Amino acid sequence: MRLLIACDDSGSIKELICNKNTNTSVQTAPQPFHLGAHLPEGFGSRVEIMKMIGPQHLLVARANGSIQLIELKRVDRDVSVKDPAKEPIFQVSEMHAASTISGLFDEARLLSIHKSSKKRSRPRDGFVALELVPQTSDRVFSATKSGLVHVLSIENGELKLISSNSVKAPLEFAQVYDLVAAQKTRQKKRASAKLTFAYGGEENLVKIAQFTSSYKTIEQIWEAKNVSNDRLDLKVPVWPMKLKFLEPASAAVDEGKVNYQFVTINRLGLFREYRTLTGRKPMLSKALLPKNEFATQLQVINSDVTPAGNIRSNSFENLQFVTSDLKKNVFSFNAASGSLGKYGNGDITGHASFLNIEKKYLLQGGLDRYVRVFDAESRAVICKCYTGSKISSVVLVDEEEIDVPQLNENKKRRPKHKDDKAEAEDDEKLWSTLESSAKKLKKS
Repeated sequence: MRLLIACDDSGSIKELICNKNTNTSVQTAPQPFHLGAHLPEGFGSRVEIMKMIGPQHLLVARANGSIQLIELKRVDRDVSVKDPAKEPIFQVSEMHAASTISGLFDEARLLSIHKSSKKRSRPRDGFVALELVPQTSDRVFSATKSGLVHVLSIENGELKLISSNSVKAPLEFAQVYDLVAAQKTRQKKRASAKLTFAYGGEENLVKIAQFTSSYKTIEQIWEAKNVSNDRLDLKVPVWPMKLKFLEPASAAVDEGKVNYQFVTINRLGLFREYRTLTGRKPMLSKALLPKNEFATQLQVINSDVTPAGNIRSNSFENLQFVTSDLKKNVFSFNAASGSLGKYGNGDITGHASFLNIEKKYLLQGGLDRYVRVFDAESRAVICKCYTGSKISSVVLVDEEEIDVPQLNENKKRRPKHKDDKAEAEDDEKLWSTLESSAKKLKKS
C-alpha cells in the first residue's frame, strides 16, 4: 500500500509504504517499510489539496496561492544492510515540481466579506477545489474561499492559466459535476457538455453555474432557497459545507428545465436532499449530529462514485455517508435510519481534517498526526501510521502488498531442549539433593 500524505508543519509531501495491518502505535504489529519527505516548503506554503492525474503526475494546491504540477519517478531504494536478501524489495518515489502557477488568491476580497462573518479569526484565503475538468486530461478546475474560479491547462508538462472568474463568496466548497454521460442519456441537449459546478458557503446558498465552452464566462443557472423559519420564527442559518451530485431524475423532462439532484451537509449537521425539478427548497432536511455540534465532511460509502466523488445513482434511498465533527468523531450514517456507528472506536484523538473515499477505503488524517485507512463499509482499521505532522490531504497511489522475505528456518538459533528422560533424571537428582540437605539440618 502506497500513500502520499500532505503534512502541514513542514509543507512537505510524505510517501508512506506499508502493508495492511501496519500499526505504529503497537510495537508487535507490522511497521512501515518507508516514510520519506519530499518538497518541503514550510507551513506558509503547506499543501491543501492533492490530486493524482496519472501514474506519474500529481496536482498540488498550496496555501500560498499556487498550484503545482509534480512529476513522480520510481527508483530502487538504497539497501545499506549486510544481507540485502533478507530485506523487502520495493521502489520509492522521487518528486520534482515541473511547473507552478502563483497568485491565485484574493485575500482583500475575503477580508471585506469577513465583516459579516461569524468567524472570529482573521480569514485566510485557501483552495476549496482542485479537479480535472470532466472528459479532459489537460484541463484543471480550481476554486478558492474568496470566490475565484480558475481554469488551467496542462501543455507539454507546463501549467497555463486559461481563465479566472469570480462568484459570490465565501466558499466552503465548489463541486464539479462529472455525471455528464448520465445527463446526456436523459436530456438531449448540448449544454450538458459544459463545465458545470455547484458552490456555497457561509450565508451563501447553494448555486449551480456553468462555464461557456471557452471557459471565459460563468452563468448561474439555479439557486437554492433557504428552509422556512424555525419554531421561534427565526431564520435558519445558511452554511452548506459539502455537496455531492446524483444522476438526474429519470422522469422525462423538458429540455429547458434544470435537472439536477444532490445532497448537502450543513455546518449545523443538517443533511439535505435536493431535486431541482421539484423546487428550490430541500425535499429532506434532517439533523444528524447533536445540537451545537458542527459537521465538516460528506463522503458516500455504499455506492459507486465518480472521480470527483459524485454518486452514480439517481435514487436517494439507502445511501450511506461519512461525516465528521470539529472534535474527533467520524460518523457513518444512513439518511433514513440515522447513525450507523463511529470509525476508530475512540482511537482518533484529534479533529479529522481530511476524509476521502478511494476504492473501498476511507482515508483519514488530522490533528493527531496519524494517517488511517479504514474499510469504508465495515469500519475496520486497515492501517494506522504516525506521520509526525498535521495532515491536510491523503492520496492512495496503489494497494499492492510487499513481500517480506522469511528467514531461513535452519539458520535460526534455537535453544537446545533436552529430551523427557534426561529432564526426569535431573529432577530426581535435584530432589535427592534437597532431601539430604533437609536431613542434615534436622541432625544438627
